[in-house]
Amino acid sequence: MANPLILVLTPTFSQTIEQRICLGIYERLQDEDVKLLFAPLDYLPVDADELQNRFWVHTLLNGQRPDLLLMYGGGLGYASGFAALHQILALYPDVPVINMGSELAGTPTVEVDNYQGMFSLMQHMLRRRPDASILFISGPVVNEDNKLRLAALRSALSELGRELSDDQILIGDYTSHAAKDLFIEYLNTVDKPAELVVCSNDLSAKGVLDALQDTDWSCPDDLWVTGYDDFEYAAFVMPGLTTVHFPATQLGRKGAELSLALLAGEEVPMMTTVSGYPVYRGSTSDAHPGIGDHQKNLLSQWQLLQQRDNNSLKLKVLRNVNRRQPLQDFLISIHSALMDLDVSHLSVFIRDIAEDGTTGFTEYSASSIIRHPVGEGRLLPADFLNGRVDRYWVFCALEEENEHYGFLVAGCAPHSAEFIDFLTPQLAEMLHTEALEKRNERYRLQNELNERMASLGSLVSGVAHEINTPVGNGKLAASSLLSIMQEIKHHRDNNTLTKSAFDSFIKECDEYAGIIYQSLDRAASLISNFKMVSVDQTAEEKRLFDLGEYIESVLISLRHQLKGTNIQLLTELDEGVLVDTFPGAVAQVITNLFMNALKHGFDHATLRGEIHIRLKREARGFRLEVSDTGAGASENVLNHIFDPFFTTRRGKGGSGLGMHIVYNLLSQKLDWAIELVSAPGEGFAAFIFPNTKQRTSA
Repeated sequence: MANPLILVLTPTFSQTIEQRICLGIYERLQDEDVKLLFAPLDYLPVDADELQNRFWVHTLLNGQRPDLLLMYGGGLGYASGFAALHQILALYPDVPVINMGSELAGTPTVEVDNYQGMFSLMQHMLRRRPDASILFISGPVVNEDNKLRLAALRSALSELGRELSDDQILIGDYTSHAAKDLFIEYLNTVDKPAELVVCSNDLSAKGVLDALQDTDWSCPDDLWVTGYDDFEYAAFVMPGLTTVHFPATQLGRKGAELSLALLAGEEVPMMTTVSGYPVYRGSTSDAHPGIGDHQKNLLSQWQLLQQRDNNSLKLKVLRNVNRRQPLQDFLISIHSALMDLDVSHLSVFIRDIAEDGTTGFTEYSASSIIRHPVGEGRLLPADFLNGRVDRYWVFCALEEENEHYGFLVAGCAPHSAEFIDFLTPQLAEMLHTEALEKRNERYRLQNELNERMASLGSLVSGVAHEINTPVGNGKLAASSLLSIMQEIKHHRDNNTLTKSAFDSFIKECDEYAGIIYQSLDRAASLISNFKMVSVDQTAEEKRLFDLGEYIESVLISLRHQLKGTNIQLLTELDEGVLVDTFPGAVAQVITNLFMNALKHGFDHATLRGEIHIRLKREARGFRLEVSDTGAGASENVLNHIFDPFFTTRRGKGGSGLGMHIVYNLLSQKLDWAIELVSAPGEGFAAFIFPNTKQRTSA
């Protein structure tokens, strides 16, 4: 098989054990004719729905046609157990698998002998302190590594005829903060702590040592503490931690070797074991067996400097995330930081929908934007597809709050993989925030459209109401005209037509024809106004028009709202104020301010009062006033009146968008300014005028 693709599934790059496993894989395969893609996809969740929400990324990865799956199952399923791992493997039905970590039924596995190393450590501890009281701080109870480490402790005790009771076990989760809280709670319930505190991993042991700092008890004088894993800080905590070395690098190398054998068609054993060994340090009163003080100090300083540089680069990336720039601009802005970290390639693939409705991925990098339709094949960079294992290639899913936006692929040096793991959630959060803002903007535009349609509906209702009168009058006059025509025809047919009857007929025809003409002319005028205003509200076209005349045409459709009320509409509109702008926006502003007065000023037109609309020509163009003598508004209402969805009529027909739309139309479309004056019980006034930079003809 030429240049096969090996896909490595691991929880993260942020934990030392995963870093060492991946480094072992990389070191073993870097000179082989294979492609290697690392995918840190987080720990598998316990919740079934959350697990199913992860399936999309595995379906996508399987679509890249990997030739072998190399999986750190012991980490991926540390909390969820075997069932979740089997569900994930089911998504790669035709892909051979090598598992690392805990044994997985039916799958060739490279396993660390969690039992023997722990058993040797416990034998040594109990030989030195055979009667010591014991406390075991566990990891997750479903975790297979934890079960074996606990079994090793029980076996060592059994050799001395001792047992471990349930009340000597505290159930933790492998984190230092959980172990610290558990141990503090434990200390509050006992007079004296156990003489030997055995922890299922180093993080838990660190939590115990942290808890002791604020107590009268000390390690190793009062109690001994042991861990498991031999993480990088185990030698540098105070006191140095006695532990069992977890052969993570060896685990990765062995997994890589079995992968090569399986790809070559060779049979591989279902179980291969690598072994750890005890490391004795100060937490059990042992002298440090490792590096000298000078070398230790140099190593510590180097680690601090590396961490400082990495943190500096992380802050640089975060600052660019917060700038809220387009994705490609963001990738360009962090390009120098990526180069400093020896990240030679970074592509971000965003899921999108094209204008033709097809779904695909758009690939963003610092230099290009490329769209990949669905079904095109492998969604991986050419640098990866054409290259060998000369660096880490990392695949990370972009997910936030159960939403998935795509993935990124990076080519980097091994020490930079953790940085890519850090960058991924920052990108995901940036994309998620952008998606939420776009969604909110769609909701806002939809609500504004609904408000506009409601305004247009009010216009239609008003015009229909106004047209009803002239049409009714014209219909009645036409009916009467037909009646007298029938009567005059009857007289003619019977030779009974007199001069006086004919004269009367001519007079009535003239009257009825006049009524019909006036009615049709009024209806035509109303329809013309309606057509103009309705087209203006939907066409969004700019034109030159007389502002006073246009406002009067809008008010024609609104006056019917006042029929049957105790509210008067009074207008003073100067002629000749010409504006070159969007008439539909003007119509909606007038409509919304008018309806705002009815709803809020006069409690849905149930109160008595007046609405004034005044247009005055001024040196700066004009001054438009829409005011009422209604209930008025408080200072707090005025401070928030333009906020979207702010309303004092929640649940009573108020959407909270009317004045927000008024402000947006004035400031963004018309380039006009608005000032409000109001107080409770003293009415409400809105003053509108052009911005100083705008010129208005008169």
